[in-house]
Amino acid sequence: MDDLFLKNMQCLACKKNFQTSKVRRSKYSVIKVDTDFCTYYRGENPLFYNTNICPHCGYGFTENFRPPGEKARVELANQIFPFSLDFSGRRNLDLAVLANKRAIECAQIQREKEILKASLYLQVAWFYRAEGDTEAEKIYLEEARRYYSDAFEKDKELTNVGRVLYLLGELNRRLGNDKEAILYLSRVINDKSINDPGIIRMARERWQEIREE
Repeated sequence: MDDLFLKNMQCLACKKNFQTSKVRRSKYSVIKVDTDFCTYYRGENPLFYNTNICPHCGYGFTENFRPPGEKARVELANQIFPFSLDFSGRRNLDLAVLANKRAIECAQIQREKEILKASLYLQVAWFYRAEGDTEAEKIYLEEARRYYSDAFEKDKELTNVGRVLYLLGELNRRLGNDKEAILYLSRVINDKSINDPGIIRMARERWQEIREE
């Protein structure tokens, strides 16, 4: 497991300590990146290890989670149970999907921000894409699109608005909603407050692709 190392963690829910595997940054080797930022790696995929699964209580969380409040901890204890599977070692695609789905469950119970839930759904869609399961991929792309939309409409503290608008355009494009895609991509291109040249360039490219179809 030279490409992996064990990281000491403390569960945000039950506060017990455990170890989980992560990919060494020196071993990251990117092959390509899709237009919705799905990244393909040579060797171990770091995204497979983003979600930490507590072996003591079954709580799933990423580094972006907030510690659950008392009410959420009670709900989690009543609804979330430890897996019989071991998530501490090397993960395959199936374990990565299960881990992310558990993180989604926990995020829903403790009412995490929409932007966090959107990113979790999008990663599951990427995992299904790698598996070639286009039907499941579309289901999770749609959920990601819905939560990105909610984040854009409701989250007053939302950062990186240009990226969120671009993703709303790109996810709508992938789901066949071309009119909605053009609206979001046009906002990225024309909004003077968005000063990310890379995102603006990508929005122009996607907009042009839709117009040429």
